[in-house]
Amino acid sequence: MSGSRHILMVLDQAFPPDLRVENEARSLTEAGFEVTVLSIGPDERPPFDSAGKVEIVRLKISAQSRNKMRGLSGSLPFLEWYLMRELSKLYRSSPFDAIHAHDLYLFGGCIRAGRKLGVPVVGDMHENWVEALKHYKWSTTFPGKLVVNIPRWSRLEMEWSQEVDHLIVVIDEMKDRMNAAGIPREKMSVVPNTVHLHEFDSWPIDMPEQLAQGKARIVYTGGMDLHRGLEDPIRAMPDVLQSFPNAELLLVGDGAVRSELESLVASLDLGDAVRFAGWQDQSRVKGFIASSDIGLIPHKKTVHTDHTIPHKLFHYMRLRLPCVVSNCKPLERIVGDTGCGKVYESGSPKGLADALIELLSDRDLRTQMGQAGYEAVENQYNWNATAKRLTEVYRKLFAER
Repeated sequence: MSGSRHILMVLDQAFPPDLRVENEARSLTEAGFEVTVLSIGPDERPPFDSAGKVEIVRLKISAQSRNKMRGLSGSLPFLEWYLMRELSKLYRSSPFDAIHAHDLYLFGGCIRAGRKLGVPVVGDMHENWVEALKHYKWSTTFPGKLVVNIPRWSRLEMEWSQEVDHLIVVIDEMKDRMNAAGIPREKMSVVPNTVHLHEFDSWPIDMPEQLAQGKARIVYTGGMDLHRGLEDPIRAMPDVLQSFPNAELLLVGDGAVRSELESLVASLDLGDAVRFAGWQDQSRVKGFIASSDIGLIPHKKTVHTDHTIPHKLFHYMRLRLPCVVSNCKPLERIVGDTGCGKVYESGSPKGLADALIELLSDRDLRTQMGQAGYEAVENQYNWNATAKRLTEVYRKLFAER
């Protein structure tokens, strides 16, 4: 180790890939910090590795064991005990000066380890985890729903958010929510999931061969779970097809409710007007977006989605796609402020169809909104601007200690 400060990031999944973690880790190394990512989960790659200047330590455990510890972490402290043991072992061989916990369910174990080792802990809330538990399929169906204790999770969210030395959230609305619950504003920083321009622009645009030419294409990229609201665009397609028989809804991704969505497509007799492209490597997703006319985010409006922001919004904007989004607070605010698209009321397939038809009918409007989104990312919603907030967190944290 050199004289620079060493930050240990803790993540309970294979790494890479993870856009947020990659962006944060790379920016911290560029700012002069040493960064190690402790990746916990199923992974066949070597236990010790690196990605650029970022060191990687992989603890291989099965997905089943990882998921059980994660699911039970609000009721039984198995994950806390595991993290305490593994972080203490790692500290003995490679001391670190701070712990960066990626997502709420890792906070407890990282806080315990940090207090034992005498190092500060930064909690990074990727989403509103407690509210998300009310909408994930695994946590709302048997057997997950039997062990998920929402009232206890709500208490832990506040306890852990008070105990971390600094709290990072992804959007201003989440900062407002946590402040209203009693977390001081000066203890929080907003680090949104914006585009790393150099990285994103360097990915080639490979046009997928399986996509037909001449389609009026509406694209969604990402996970498929209950809160994603993907029933809305599927139910909107019959109306869209009446005006645009060549329209195609392209769903790029996978998830817990994909089979249910495929059944809905079949029940509406939509045929190949809805295409499931499956999960794609992040660099390949760019080609699917670039092959489309409209970028779609139909998230259900809930307390969860009112306090988070997805990467895909800024990816669409960077590739000059006009965006059609549901009226979740951050989506509505950003799309309204930038003029990069249209907003419809969540749960209204008719409202979504009307917005899609209006945009598909007006090429000039699509171009205008696409350019507005591109400029917003170029000037504001990009990782170079975002990273300054993150590096300032650690400079201040270490200076105070």
